[in-house]
Amino acid sequence: MSLVIGLLGWIFLIIIMTDFLITTVGTNDSSPIAIRVARSAFRLFRQLPDTDTKHKIIGPLVVATVATWWILSVNLSWAMIFYGITGAVVDQSSGLPASPVGLVSHVGHLLSTVGGGTTSPATSNISLLGVVVGVNGMVVLTLGVSFIMTTTQTVVHGRKLLLYLQAGKNDNLMFLKDLAGLTAELNAAPFALFFSHQDPQMRVPERLTKVFDSRLDDSTTDWAHLARALPYFRQYPGSDVSSRLQGWLRGFSASRIS
Repeated sequence: MSLVIGLLGWIFLIIIMTDFLITTVGTNDSSPIAIRVARSAFRLFRQLPDTDTKHKIIGPLVVATVATWWILSVNLSWAMIFYGITGAVVDQSSGLPASPVGLVSHVGHLLSTVGGGTTSPATSNISLLGVVVGVNGMVVLTLGVSFIMTTTQTVVHGRKLLLYLQAGKNDNLMFLKDLAGLTAELNAAPFALFFSHQDPQMRVPERLTKVFDSRLDDSTTDWAHLARALPYFRQYPGSDVSSRLQGWLRGFSASRIS
């Protein structure tokens, strides 16, 4: 049984790390698991009272939920791997094999790279495996921080464009370039769409939908082509681009839309 659990640990670790790498450095809107975790958290937090506080915290809460999912999943996967190796980790005080809780604690200290704890590897080979866990923790920490920074920077760029739009600039060509640039950034950091703002005019999904919907009849520019480039837009059915935009908005608006 322990061998089976260890094998399952390796399988889960590969799945979680694949999802982590695709989401954090994939530079596109592909995310096998994390986006589903984010959407579930977003739908839950969206049920909060529609106050300024909700619109301020919903984005950070969603990102924190995804980060927690990754950390706990990697921790559990490595704990299962150690469990699959009989007597791999021992309790320092008694010298007996560590309990499941002890294994989770041991892996947590390795992933955080801070060391310590009341357990230790039983052999030099297990100690070497612990180094791999530590490197894994460094990768998750480094790329996780980069992921969060990229997401928040994209949110800021989106709000910058909305401010530009509200200021009444008439340079349509420059606005089109900026909008195309923001669309590309959102595809590289789509979790930015889960962030909202207490000012309705600064909510990126709502304003983007309004901008595109009001320009779809423009014969001089193919705004529909740009709208279809929005992250996950292809997942929303509809008879035309306008109806698909409304479906896309319902998926990312922090306000409860019927």
